[in-house]
Amino acid sequence: MLAIAVPAGPAQAACWSAEHISAAKVRDLDTMLMVSALRCRRTDVSMMDAYNRFVVQDRKALVKVNDTLRDHYRDAGNSKAQMGAYDTYVTKVANRYGAGSEGLSCAEMRSIVDATAAEAPQVEALIAVAERAGIRPLLDGPACEGPFSTPAMTTAAAVIGRR
Repeated sequence: MLAIAVPAGPAQAACWSAEHISAAKVRDLDTMLMVSALRCRRTDVSMMDAYNRFVVQDRKALVKVNDTLRDHYRDAGNSKAQMGAYDTYVTKVANRYGAGSEGLSCAEMRSIVDATAAEAPQVEALIAVAERAGIRPLLDGPACEGPFSTPAMTTAAAVIGRR
């Protein structure tokens, strides 16, 4: 009997930790709001301005979230292919919202943008807004499992199945 070990593909991401899942929620929130600002600017000309204020106010938190997501992919192999997987992930997130967000009107999107402005410019505050908005992040792999799994990871595992 011949056994061959086949390593995981170079662009395969590691499992998603609770920290990475939270970062993905914020990335989805930001992307959803950006696409909505572009889509809704015909009916609410101030939507783009509101989105831009959010990005300026929360720039440090948004950069931190993106760094956390890059680390997720870097942790899976620290290679050019891994960062290509990150770029593919970001593109998939944007494409999810290209046709709008199911069940949310421009007025509802505006209220979410306004909610971000009412919060402190911190990652934790953006996670809370994303959760209140019902964001279910796109995850391209399983949530991490093990003896230290948290309820957030259990929830994330359920979300993965609902993509």
